[in-house]
Amino acid sequence: MTLLLAVLLAGSWAWAGTPPAPAKTPAKPAAAPVRKTKPLPGIVVELRTRDGWPIKAKYAPAKDERLTFLLLHAKGRRMEDWADLGRALANWGYGYLAPDFRGHGLSVNSPEGQKVTWRDFRITKTYNEFANMLLDAEASVAYLTSQGVPEEDIGVIGAEVGASIGLKFAAVHPKTPMIIMLSPGLRYQEVLTVNAMRTYKDRPVLMVYSEGDKKTAAETLLMSNIARRATGEANTTVHVIFGRSERGAKMINPALSRKIIDWIAEPVQALGNVGIVSLDSAAAPGAPAPGPESSPEEGSPYPEAADDLTLPEAP
Repeated sequence: MTLLLAVLLAGSWAWAGTPPAPAKTPAKPAAAPVRKTKPLPGIVVELRTRDGWPIKAKYAPAKDERLTFLLLHAKGRRMEDWADLGRALANWGYGYLAPDFRGHGLSVNSPEGQKVTWRDFRITKTYNEFANMLLDAEASVAYLTSQGVPEEDIGVIGAEVGASIGLKFAAVHPKTPMIIMLSPGLRYQEVLTVNAMRTYKDRPVLMVYSEGDKKTAAETLLMSNIARRATGEANTTVHVIFGRSERGAKMINPALSRKIIDWIAEPVQALGNVGIVSLDSAAAPGAPAPGPESSPEEGSPYPEAADDLTLPEAP
């Protein structure tokens, strides 16, 4: 019996062979490549607002007396968002000044010398630091005029709350020749725009939104109704990008950049072309857009809102 057990054990060892190697620790997945932000060309300048904020910006002068544009980014973003559009503008001789709003990008040193970002901003019934970004726009235009750029040659391009700030600035500065609003809204960060749009008169406005961004799509249609009443049918242009849902400067691609450049050259539409123009998201740069669609009905309701159009008073 003992001999039989020994034979069986020897057979089992021979069948098992060498002990299995210890399991290998799973390899860590490769880190995702860091996405590099495209630099925005331009000269870095520092501005000072009336309430003491130091604001960093990039400036590219215009050529041949062409327009210069104030480029105003969205909440949580920075001047580099305008890299592609800035290059397109410069290629056509247009200038630009792109600030980092207070609490954003390179503009995070408060007047008291502390680091303050937009995440620290609080919105109350009596105070809104996002609304105070209007002072940043004011300082930006003051810098441009100090460089010899006439105020009537300074247009505005803004994204999301940057578009709201730009509209409020243009509403009380009638020399501002035009405004382009990417994903406009009624109250981004409680910066209200209804009365500002009512006050913006007799000047062209271009609004752009993505079809899939439902909230902005609805608010843009309301804003365009107000704009047509305030500034006229021929001065109001709306572009919708089908097949996409991005918001603000994230919508910018070569096709949209070219559309914006074309509109700047001819911002007032022939009355036969008034309406909402679709822009195919896959269109090649410079490709013609489909024909205009019907615009929203003139009688569509829009919300009433109290809206202070004056620049905030510096403390």
